Amino acid sequence: MVERRNAKAHETQHFDETAFRPIDHTEIRWMAGAGFMINSRGIVIMVDPHLITIKDDPLTSEEGLEMVVDYPIKAANVPKIDAIFYTHSDADHLGLLTAQVLQKLNPLMIGPPPVFEKLVRSGFLPDHLQVCRYGDKIAIGPISIEVTKADHPWQLLNPVLYGKPFRSGDACGYKIITADGTVLAPGDTRLMEEHLEIKGIDVLFLDVTRDAYHLNVHGAIILANCMSEAFLIPYHYGTYNAPDSTAFSGDPEEVFCHVTDREKRERILAPGQPFCLCSGKEL
Repeated sequence: MVERRNAKAHETQHFDETAFRPIDHTEIRWMAGAGFMINSRGIVIMVDPHLITIKDDPLTSEEGLEMVVDYPIKAANVPKIDAIFYTHSDADHLGLLTAQVLQKLNPLMIGPPPVFEKLVRSGFLPDHLQVCRYGDKIAIGPISIEVTKADHPWQLLNPVLYGKPFRSGDACGYKIITADGTVLAPGDTRLMEEHLEIKGIDVLFLDVTRDAYHLNVHGAIILANCMSEAFLIPYHYGTYNAPDSTAFSGDPEEVFCHVTDREKRERILAPGQPFCLCSGKEL
């Protein structure tokens, strides 16, 4: 029996502009929370980045959550970014303050319709915005991205308070195909049959929260064991001090103790720590 606790992420490994330079492989960094950065041979993309804290309060994220670890780089210190992929419009994934800073670098900002609407209503010009839908294929230089399904109607917890639940197409995930391997960023989603049909994944971003509208522990175990050759990078835990919120709490050990070949596959990264792939092999 695994002790039920809320794990804290490892101490942040801060990085600088050198992490954005052209390289001869692919580097993946968990950015804390739900965010990731991928530098694939000099092409830089981010998924759901949050890189800003409230002014004069380095321990409070831009959406008002108390942090227990630092972000590995500040948005203002990011020197380049080619594209940002948003899985959905929730504030802990689409951080408007972070987006406002990063848009100065002219990245393409991509997400399902509620993301587009939220950005436009917040004053973003549509020139660098792109709506995506399930099955779309998007090229960012040599990187190919396929939009995958997600099921995340968390507003059902209290529709009167939270409004209309997300419907099909309002949230998504991304299958990211690089020269060095294929990454699945499923986003916030309950486990779907379609997830079990996705093949050829080398790296799986694994949501380890206990929340019923995420993979949750049981769904994460099933997906991890289905993608039996993939390296597993846990996320959506250990970043915020919110013990009463299942969406921000969890422990990778609750999942990994039931995963086949865990010693070979689990990669519990500190925020900012690089995971390196080259031609399908870990460096």
